[in-house]
Amino acid sequence: MTSTEASSAARSNERTLQLLHRLVLPLDRALQVADRQSGCSAAQLSALAAIHYLDKATVTAIAAHEAIALPTASRIVESLVGAALATRQADPGDRRASRLAVTEAGQRAIVLACDSRADVLAGILRGLDETEWRALRTAAEALNRVFGYLPAAGRP
Repeated sequence: MTSTEASSAARSNERTLQLLHRLVLPLDRALQVADRQSGCSAAQLSALAAIHYLDKATVTAIAAHEAIALPTASRIVESLVGAALATRQADPGDRRASRLAVTEAGQRAIVLACDSRADVLAGILRGLDETEWRALRTAAEALNRVFGYLPAAGRP
């Protein structure tokens, strides 16, 4: 790659980053409306999803995955357990730790939030043509990979 091509690619990448950054706040606001329908806060839904997708979910694993302080993760998990959206189970390999699991009610909250978010996004994106949908799918798959959200076997 020549220096001119590299410079052009760098400008194109910078523009892509600017376009992506511009979308974060309006998308977040739109999805918060959908999240409210589940009865959970965004933090609770994120923790529930992490519990669902992580193998061996613990409060420490949730804190690390969500990049939040351990006391914050503990409070969120306690709220989920208190609302019967998650359970604590003894970890057979470590008596000091407990594993977290999503309850049926928690699973319903996740599904409701995902369905509501998909409806909101479908409304926002309804004017895209098939080429744009393919490009969006490719970008979404790449971002899911970057953030570690590749589904575990047998999980959506």
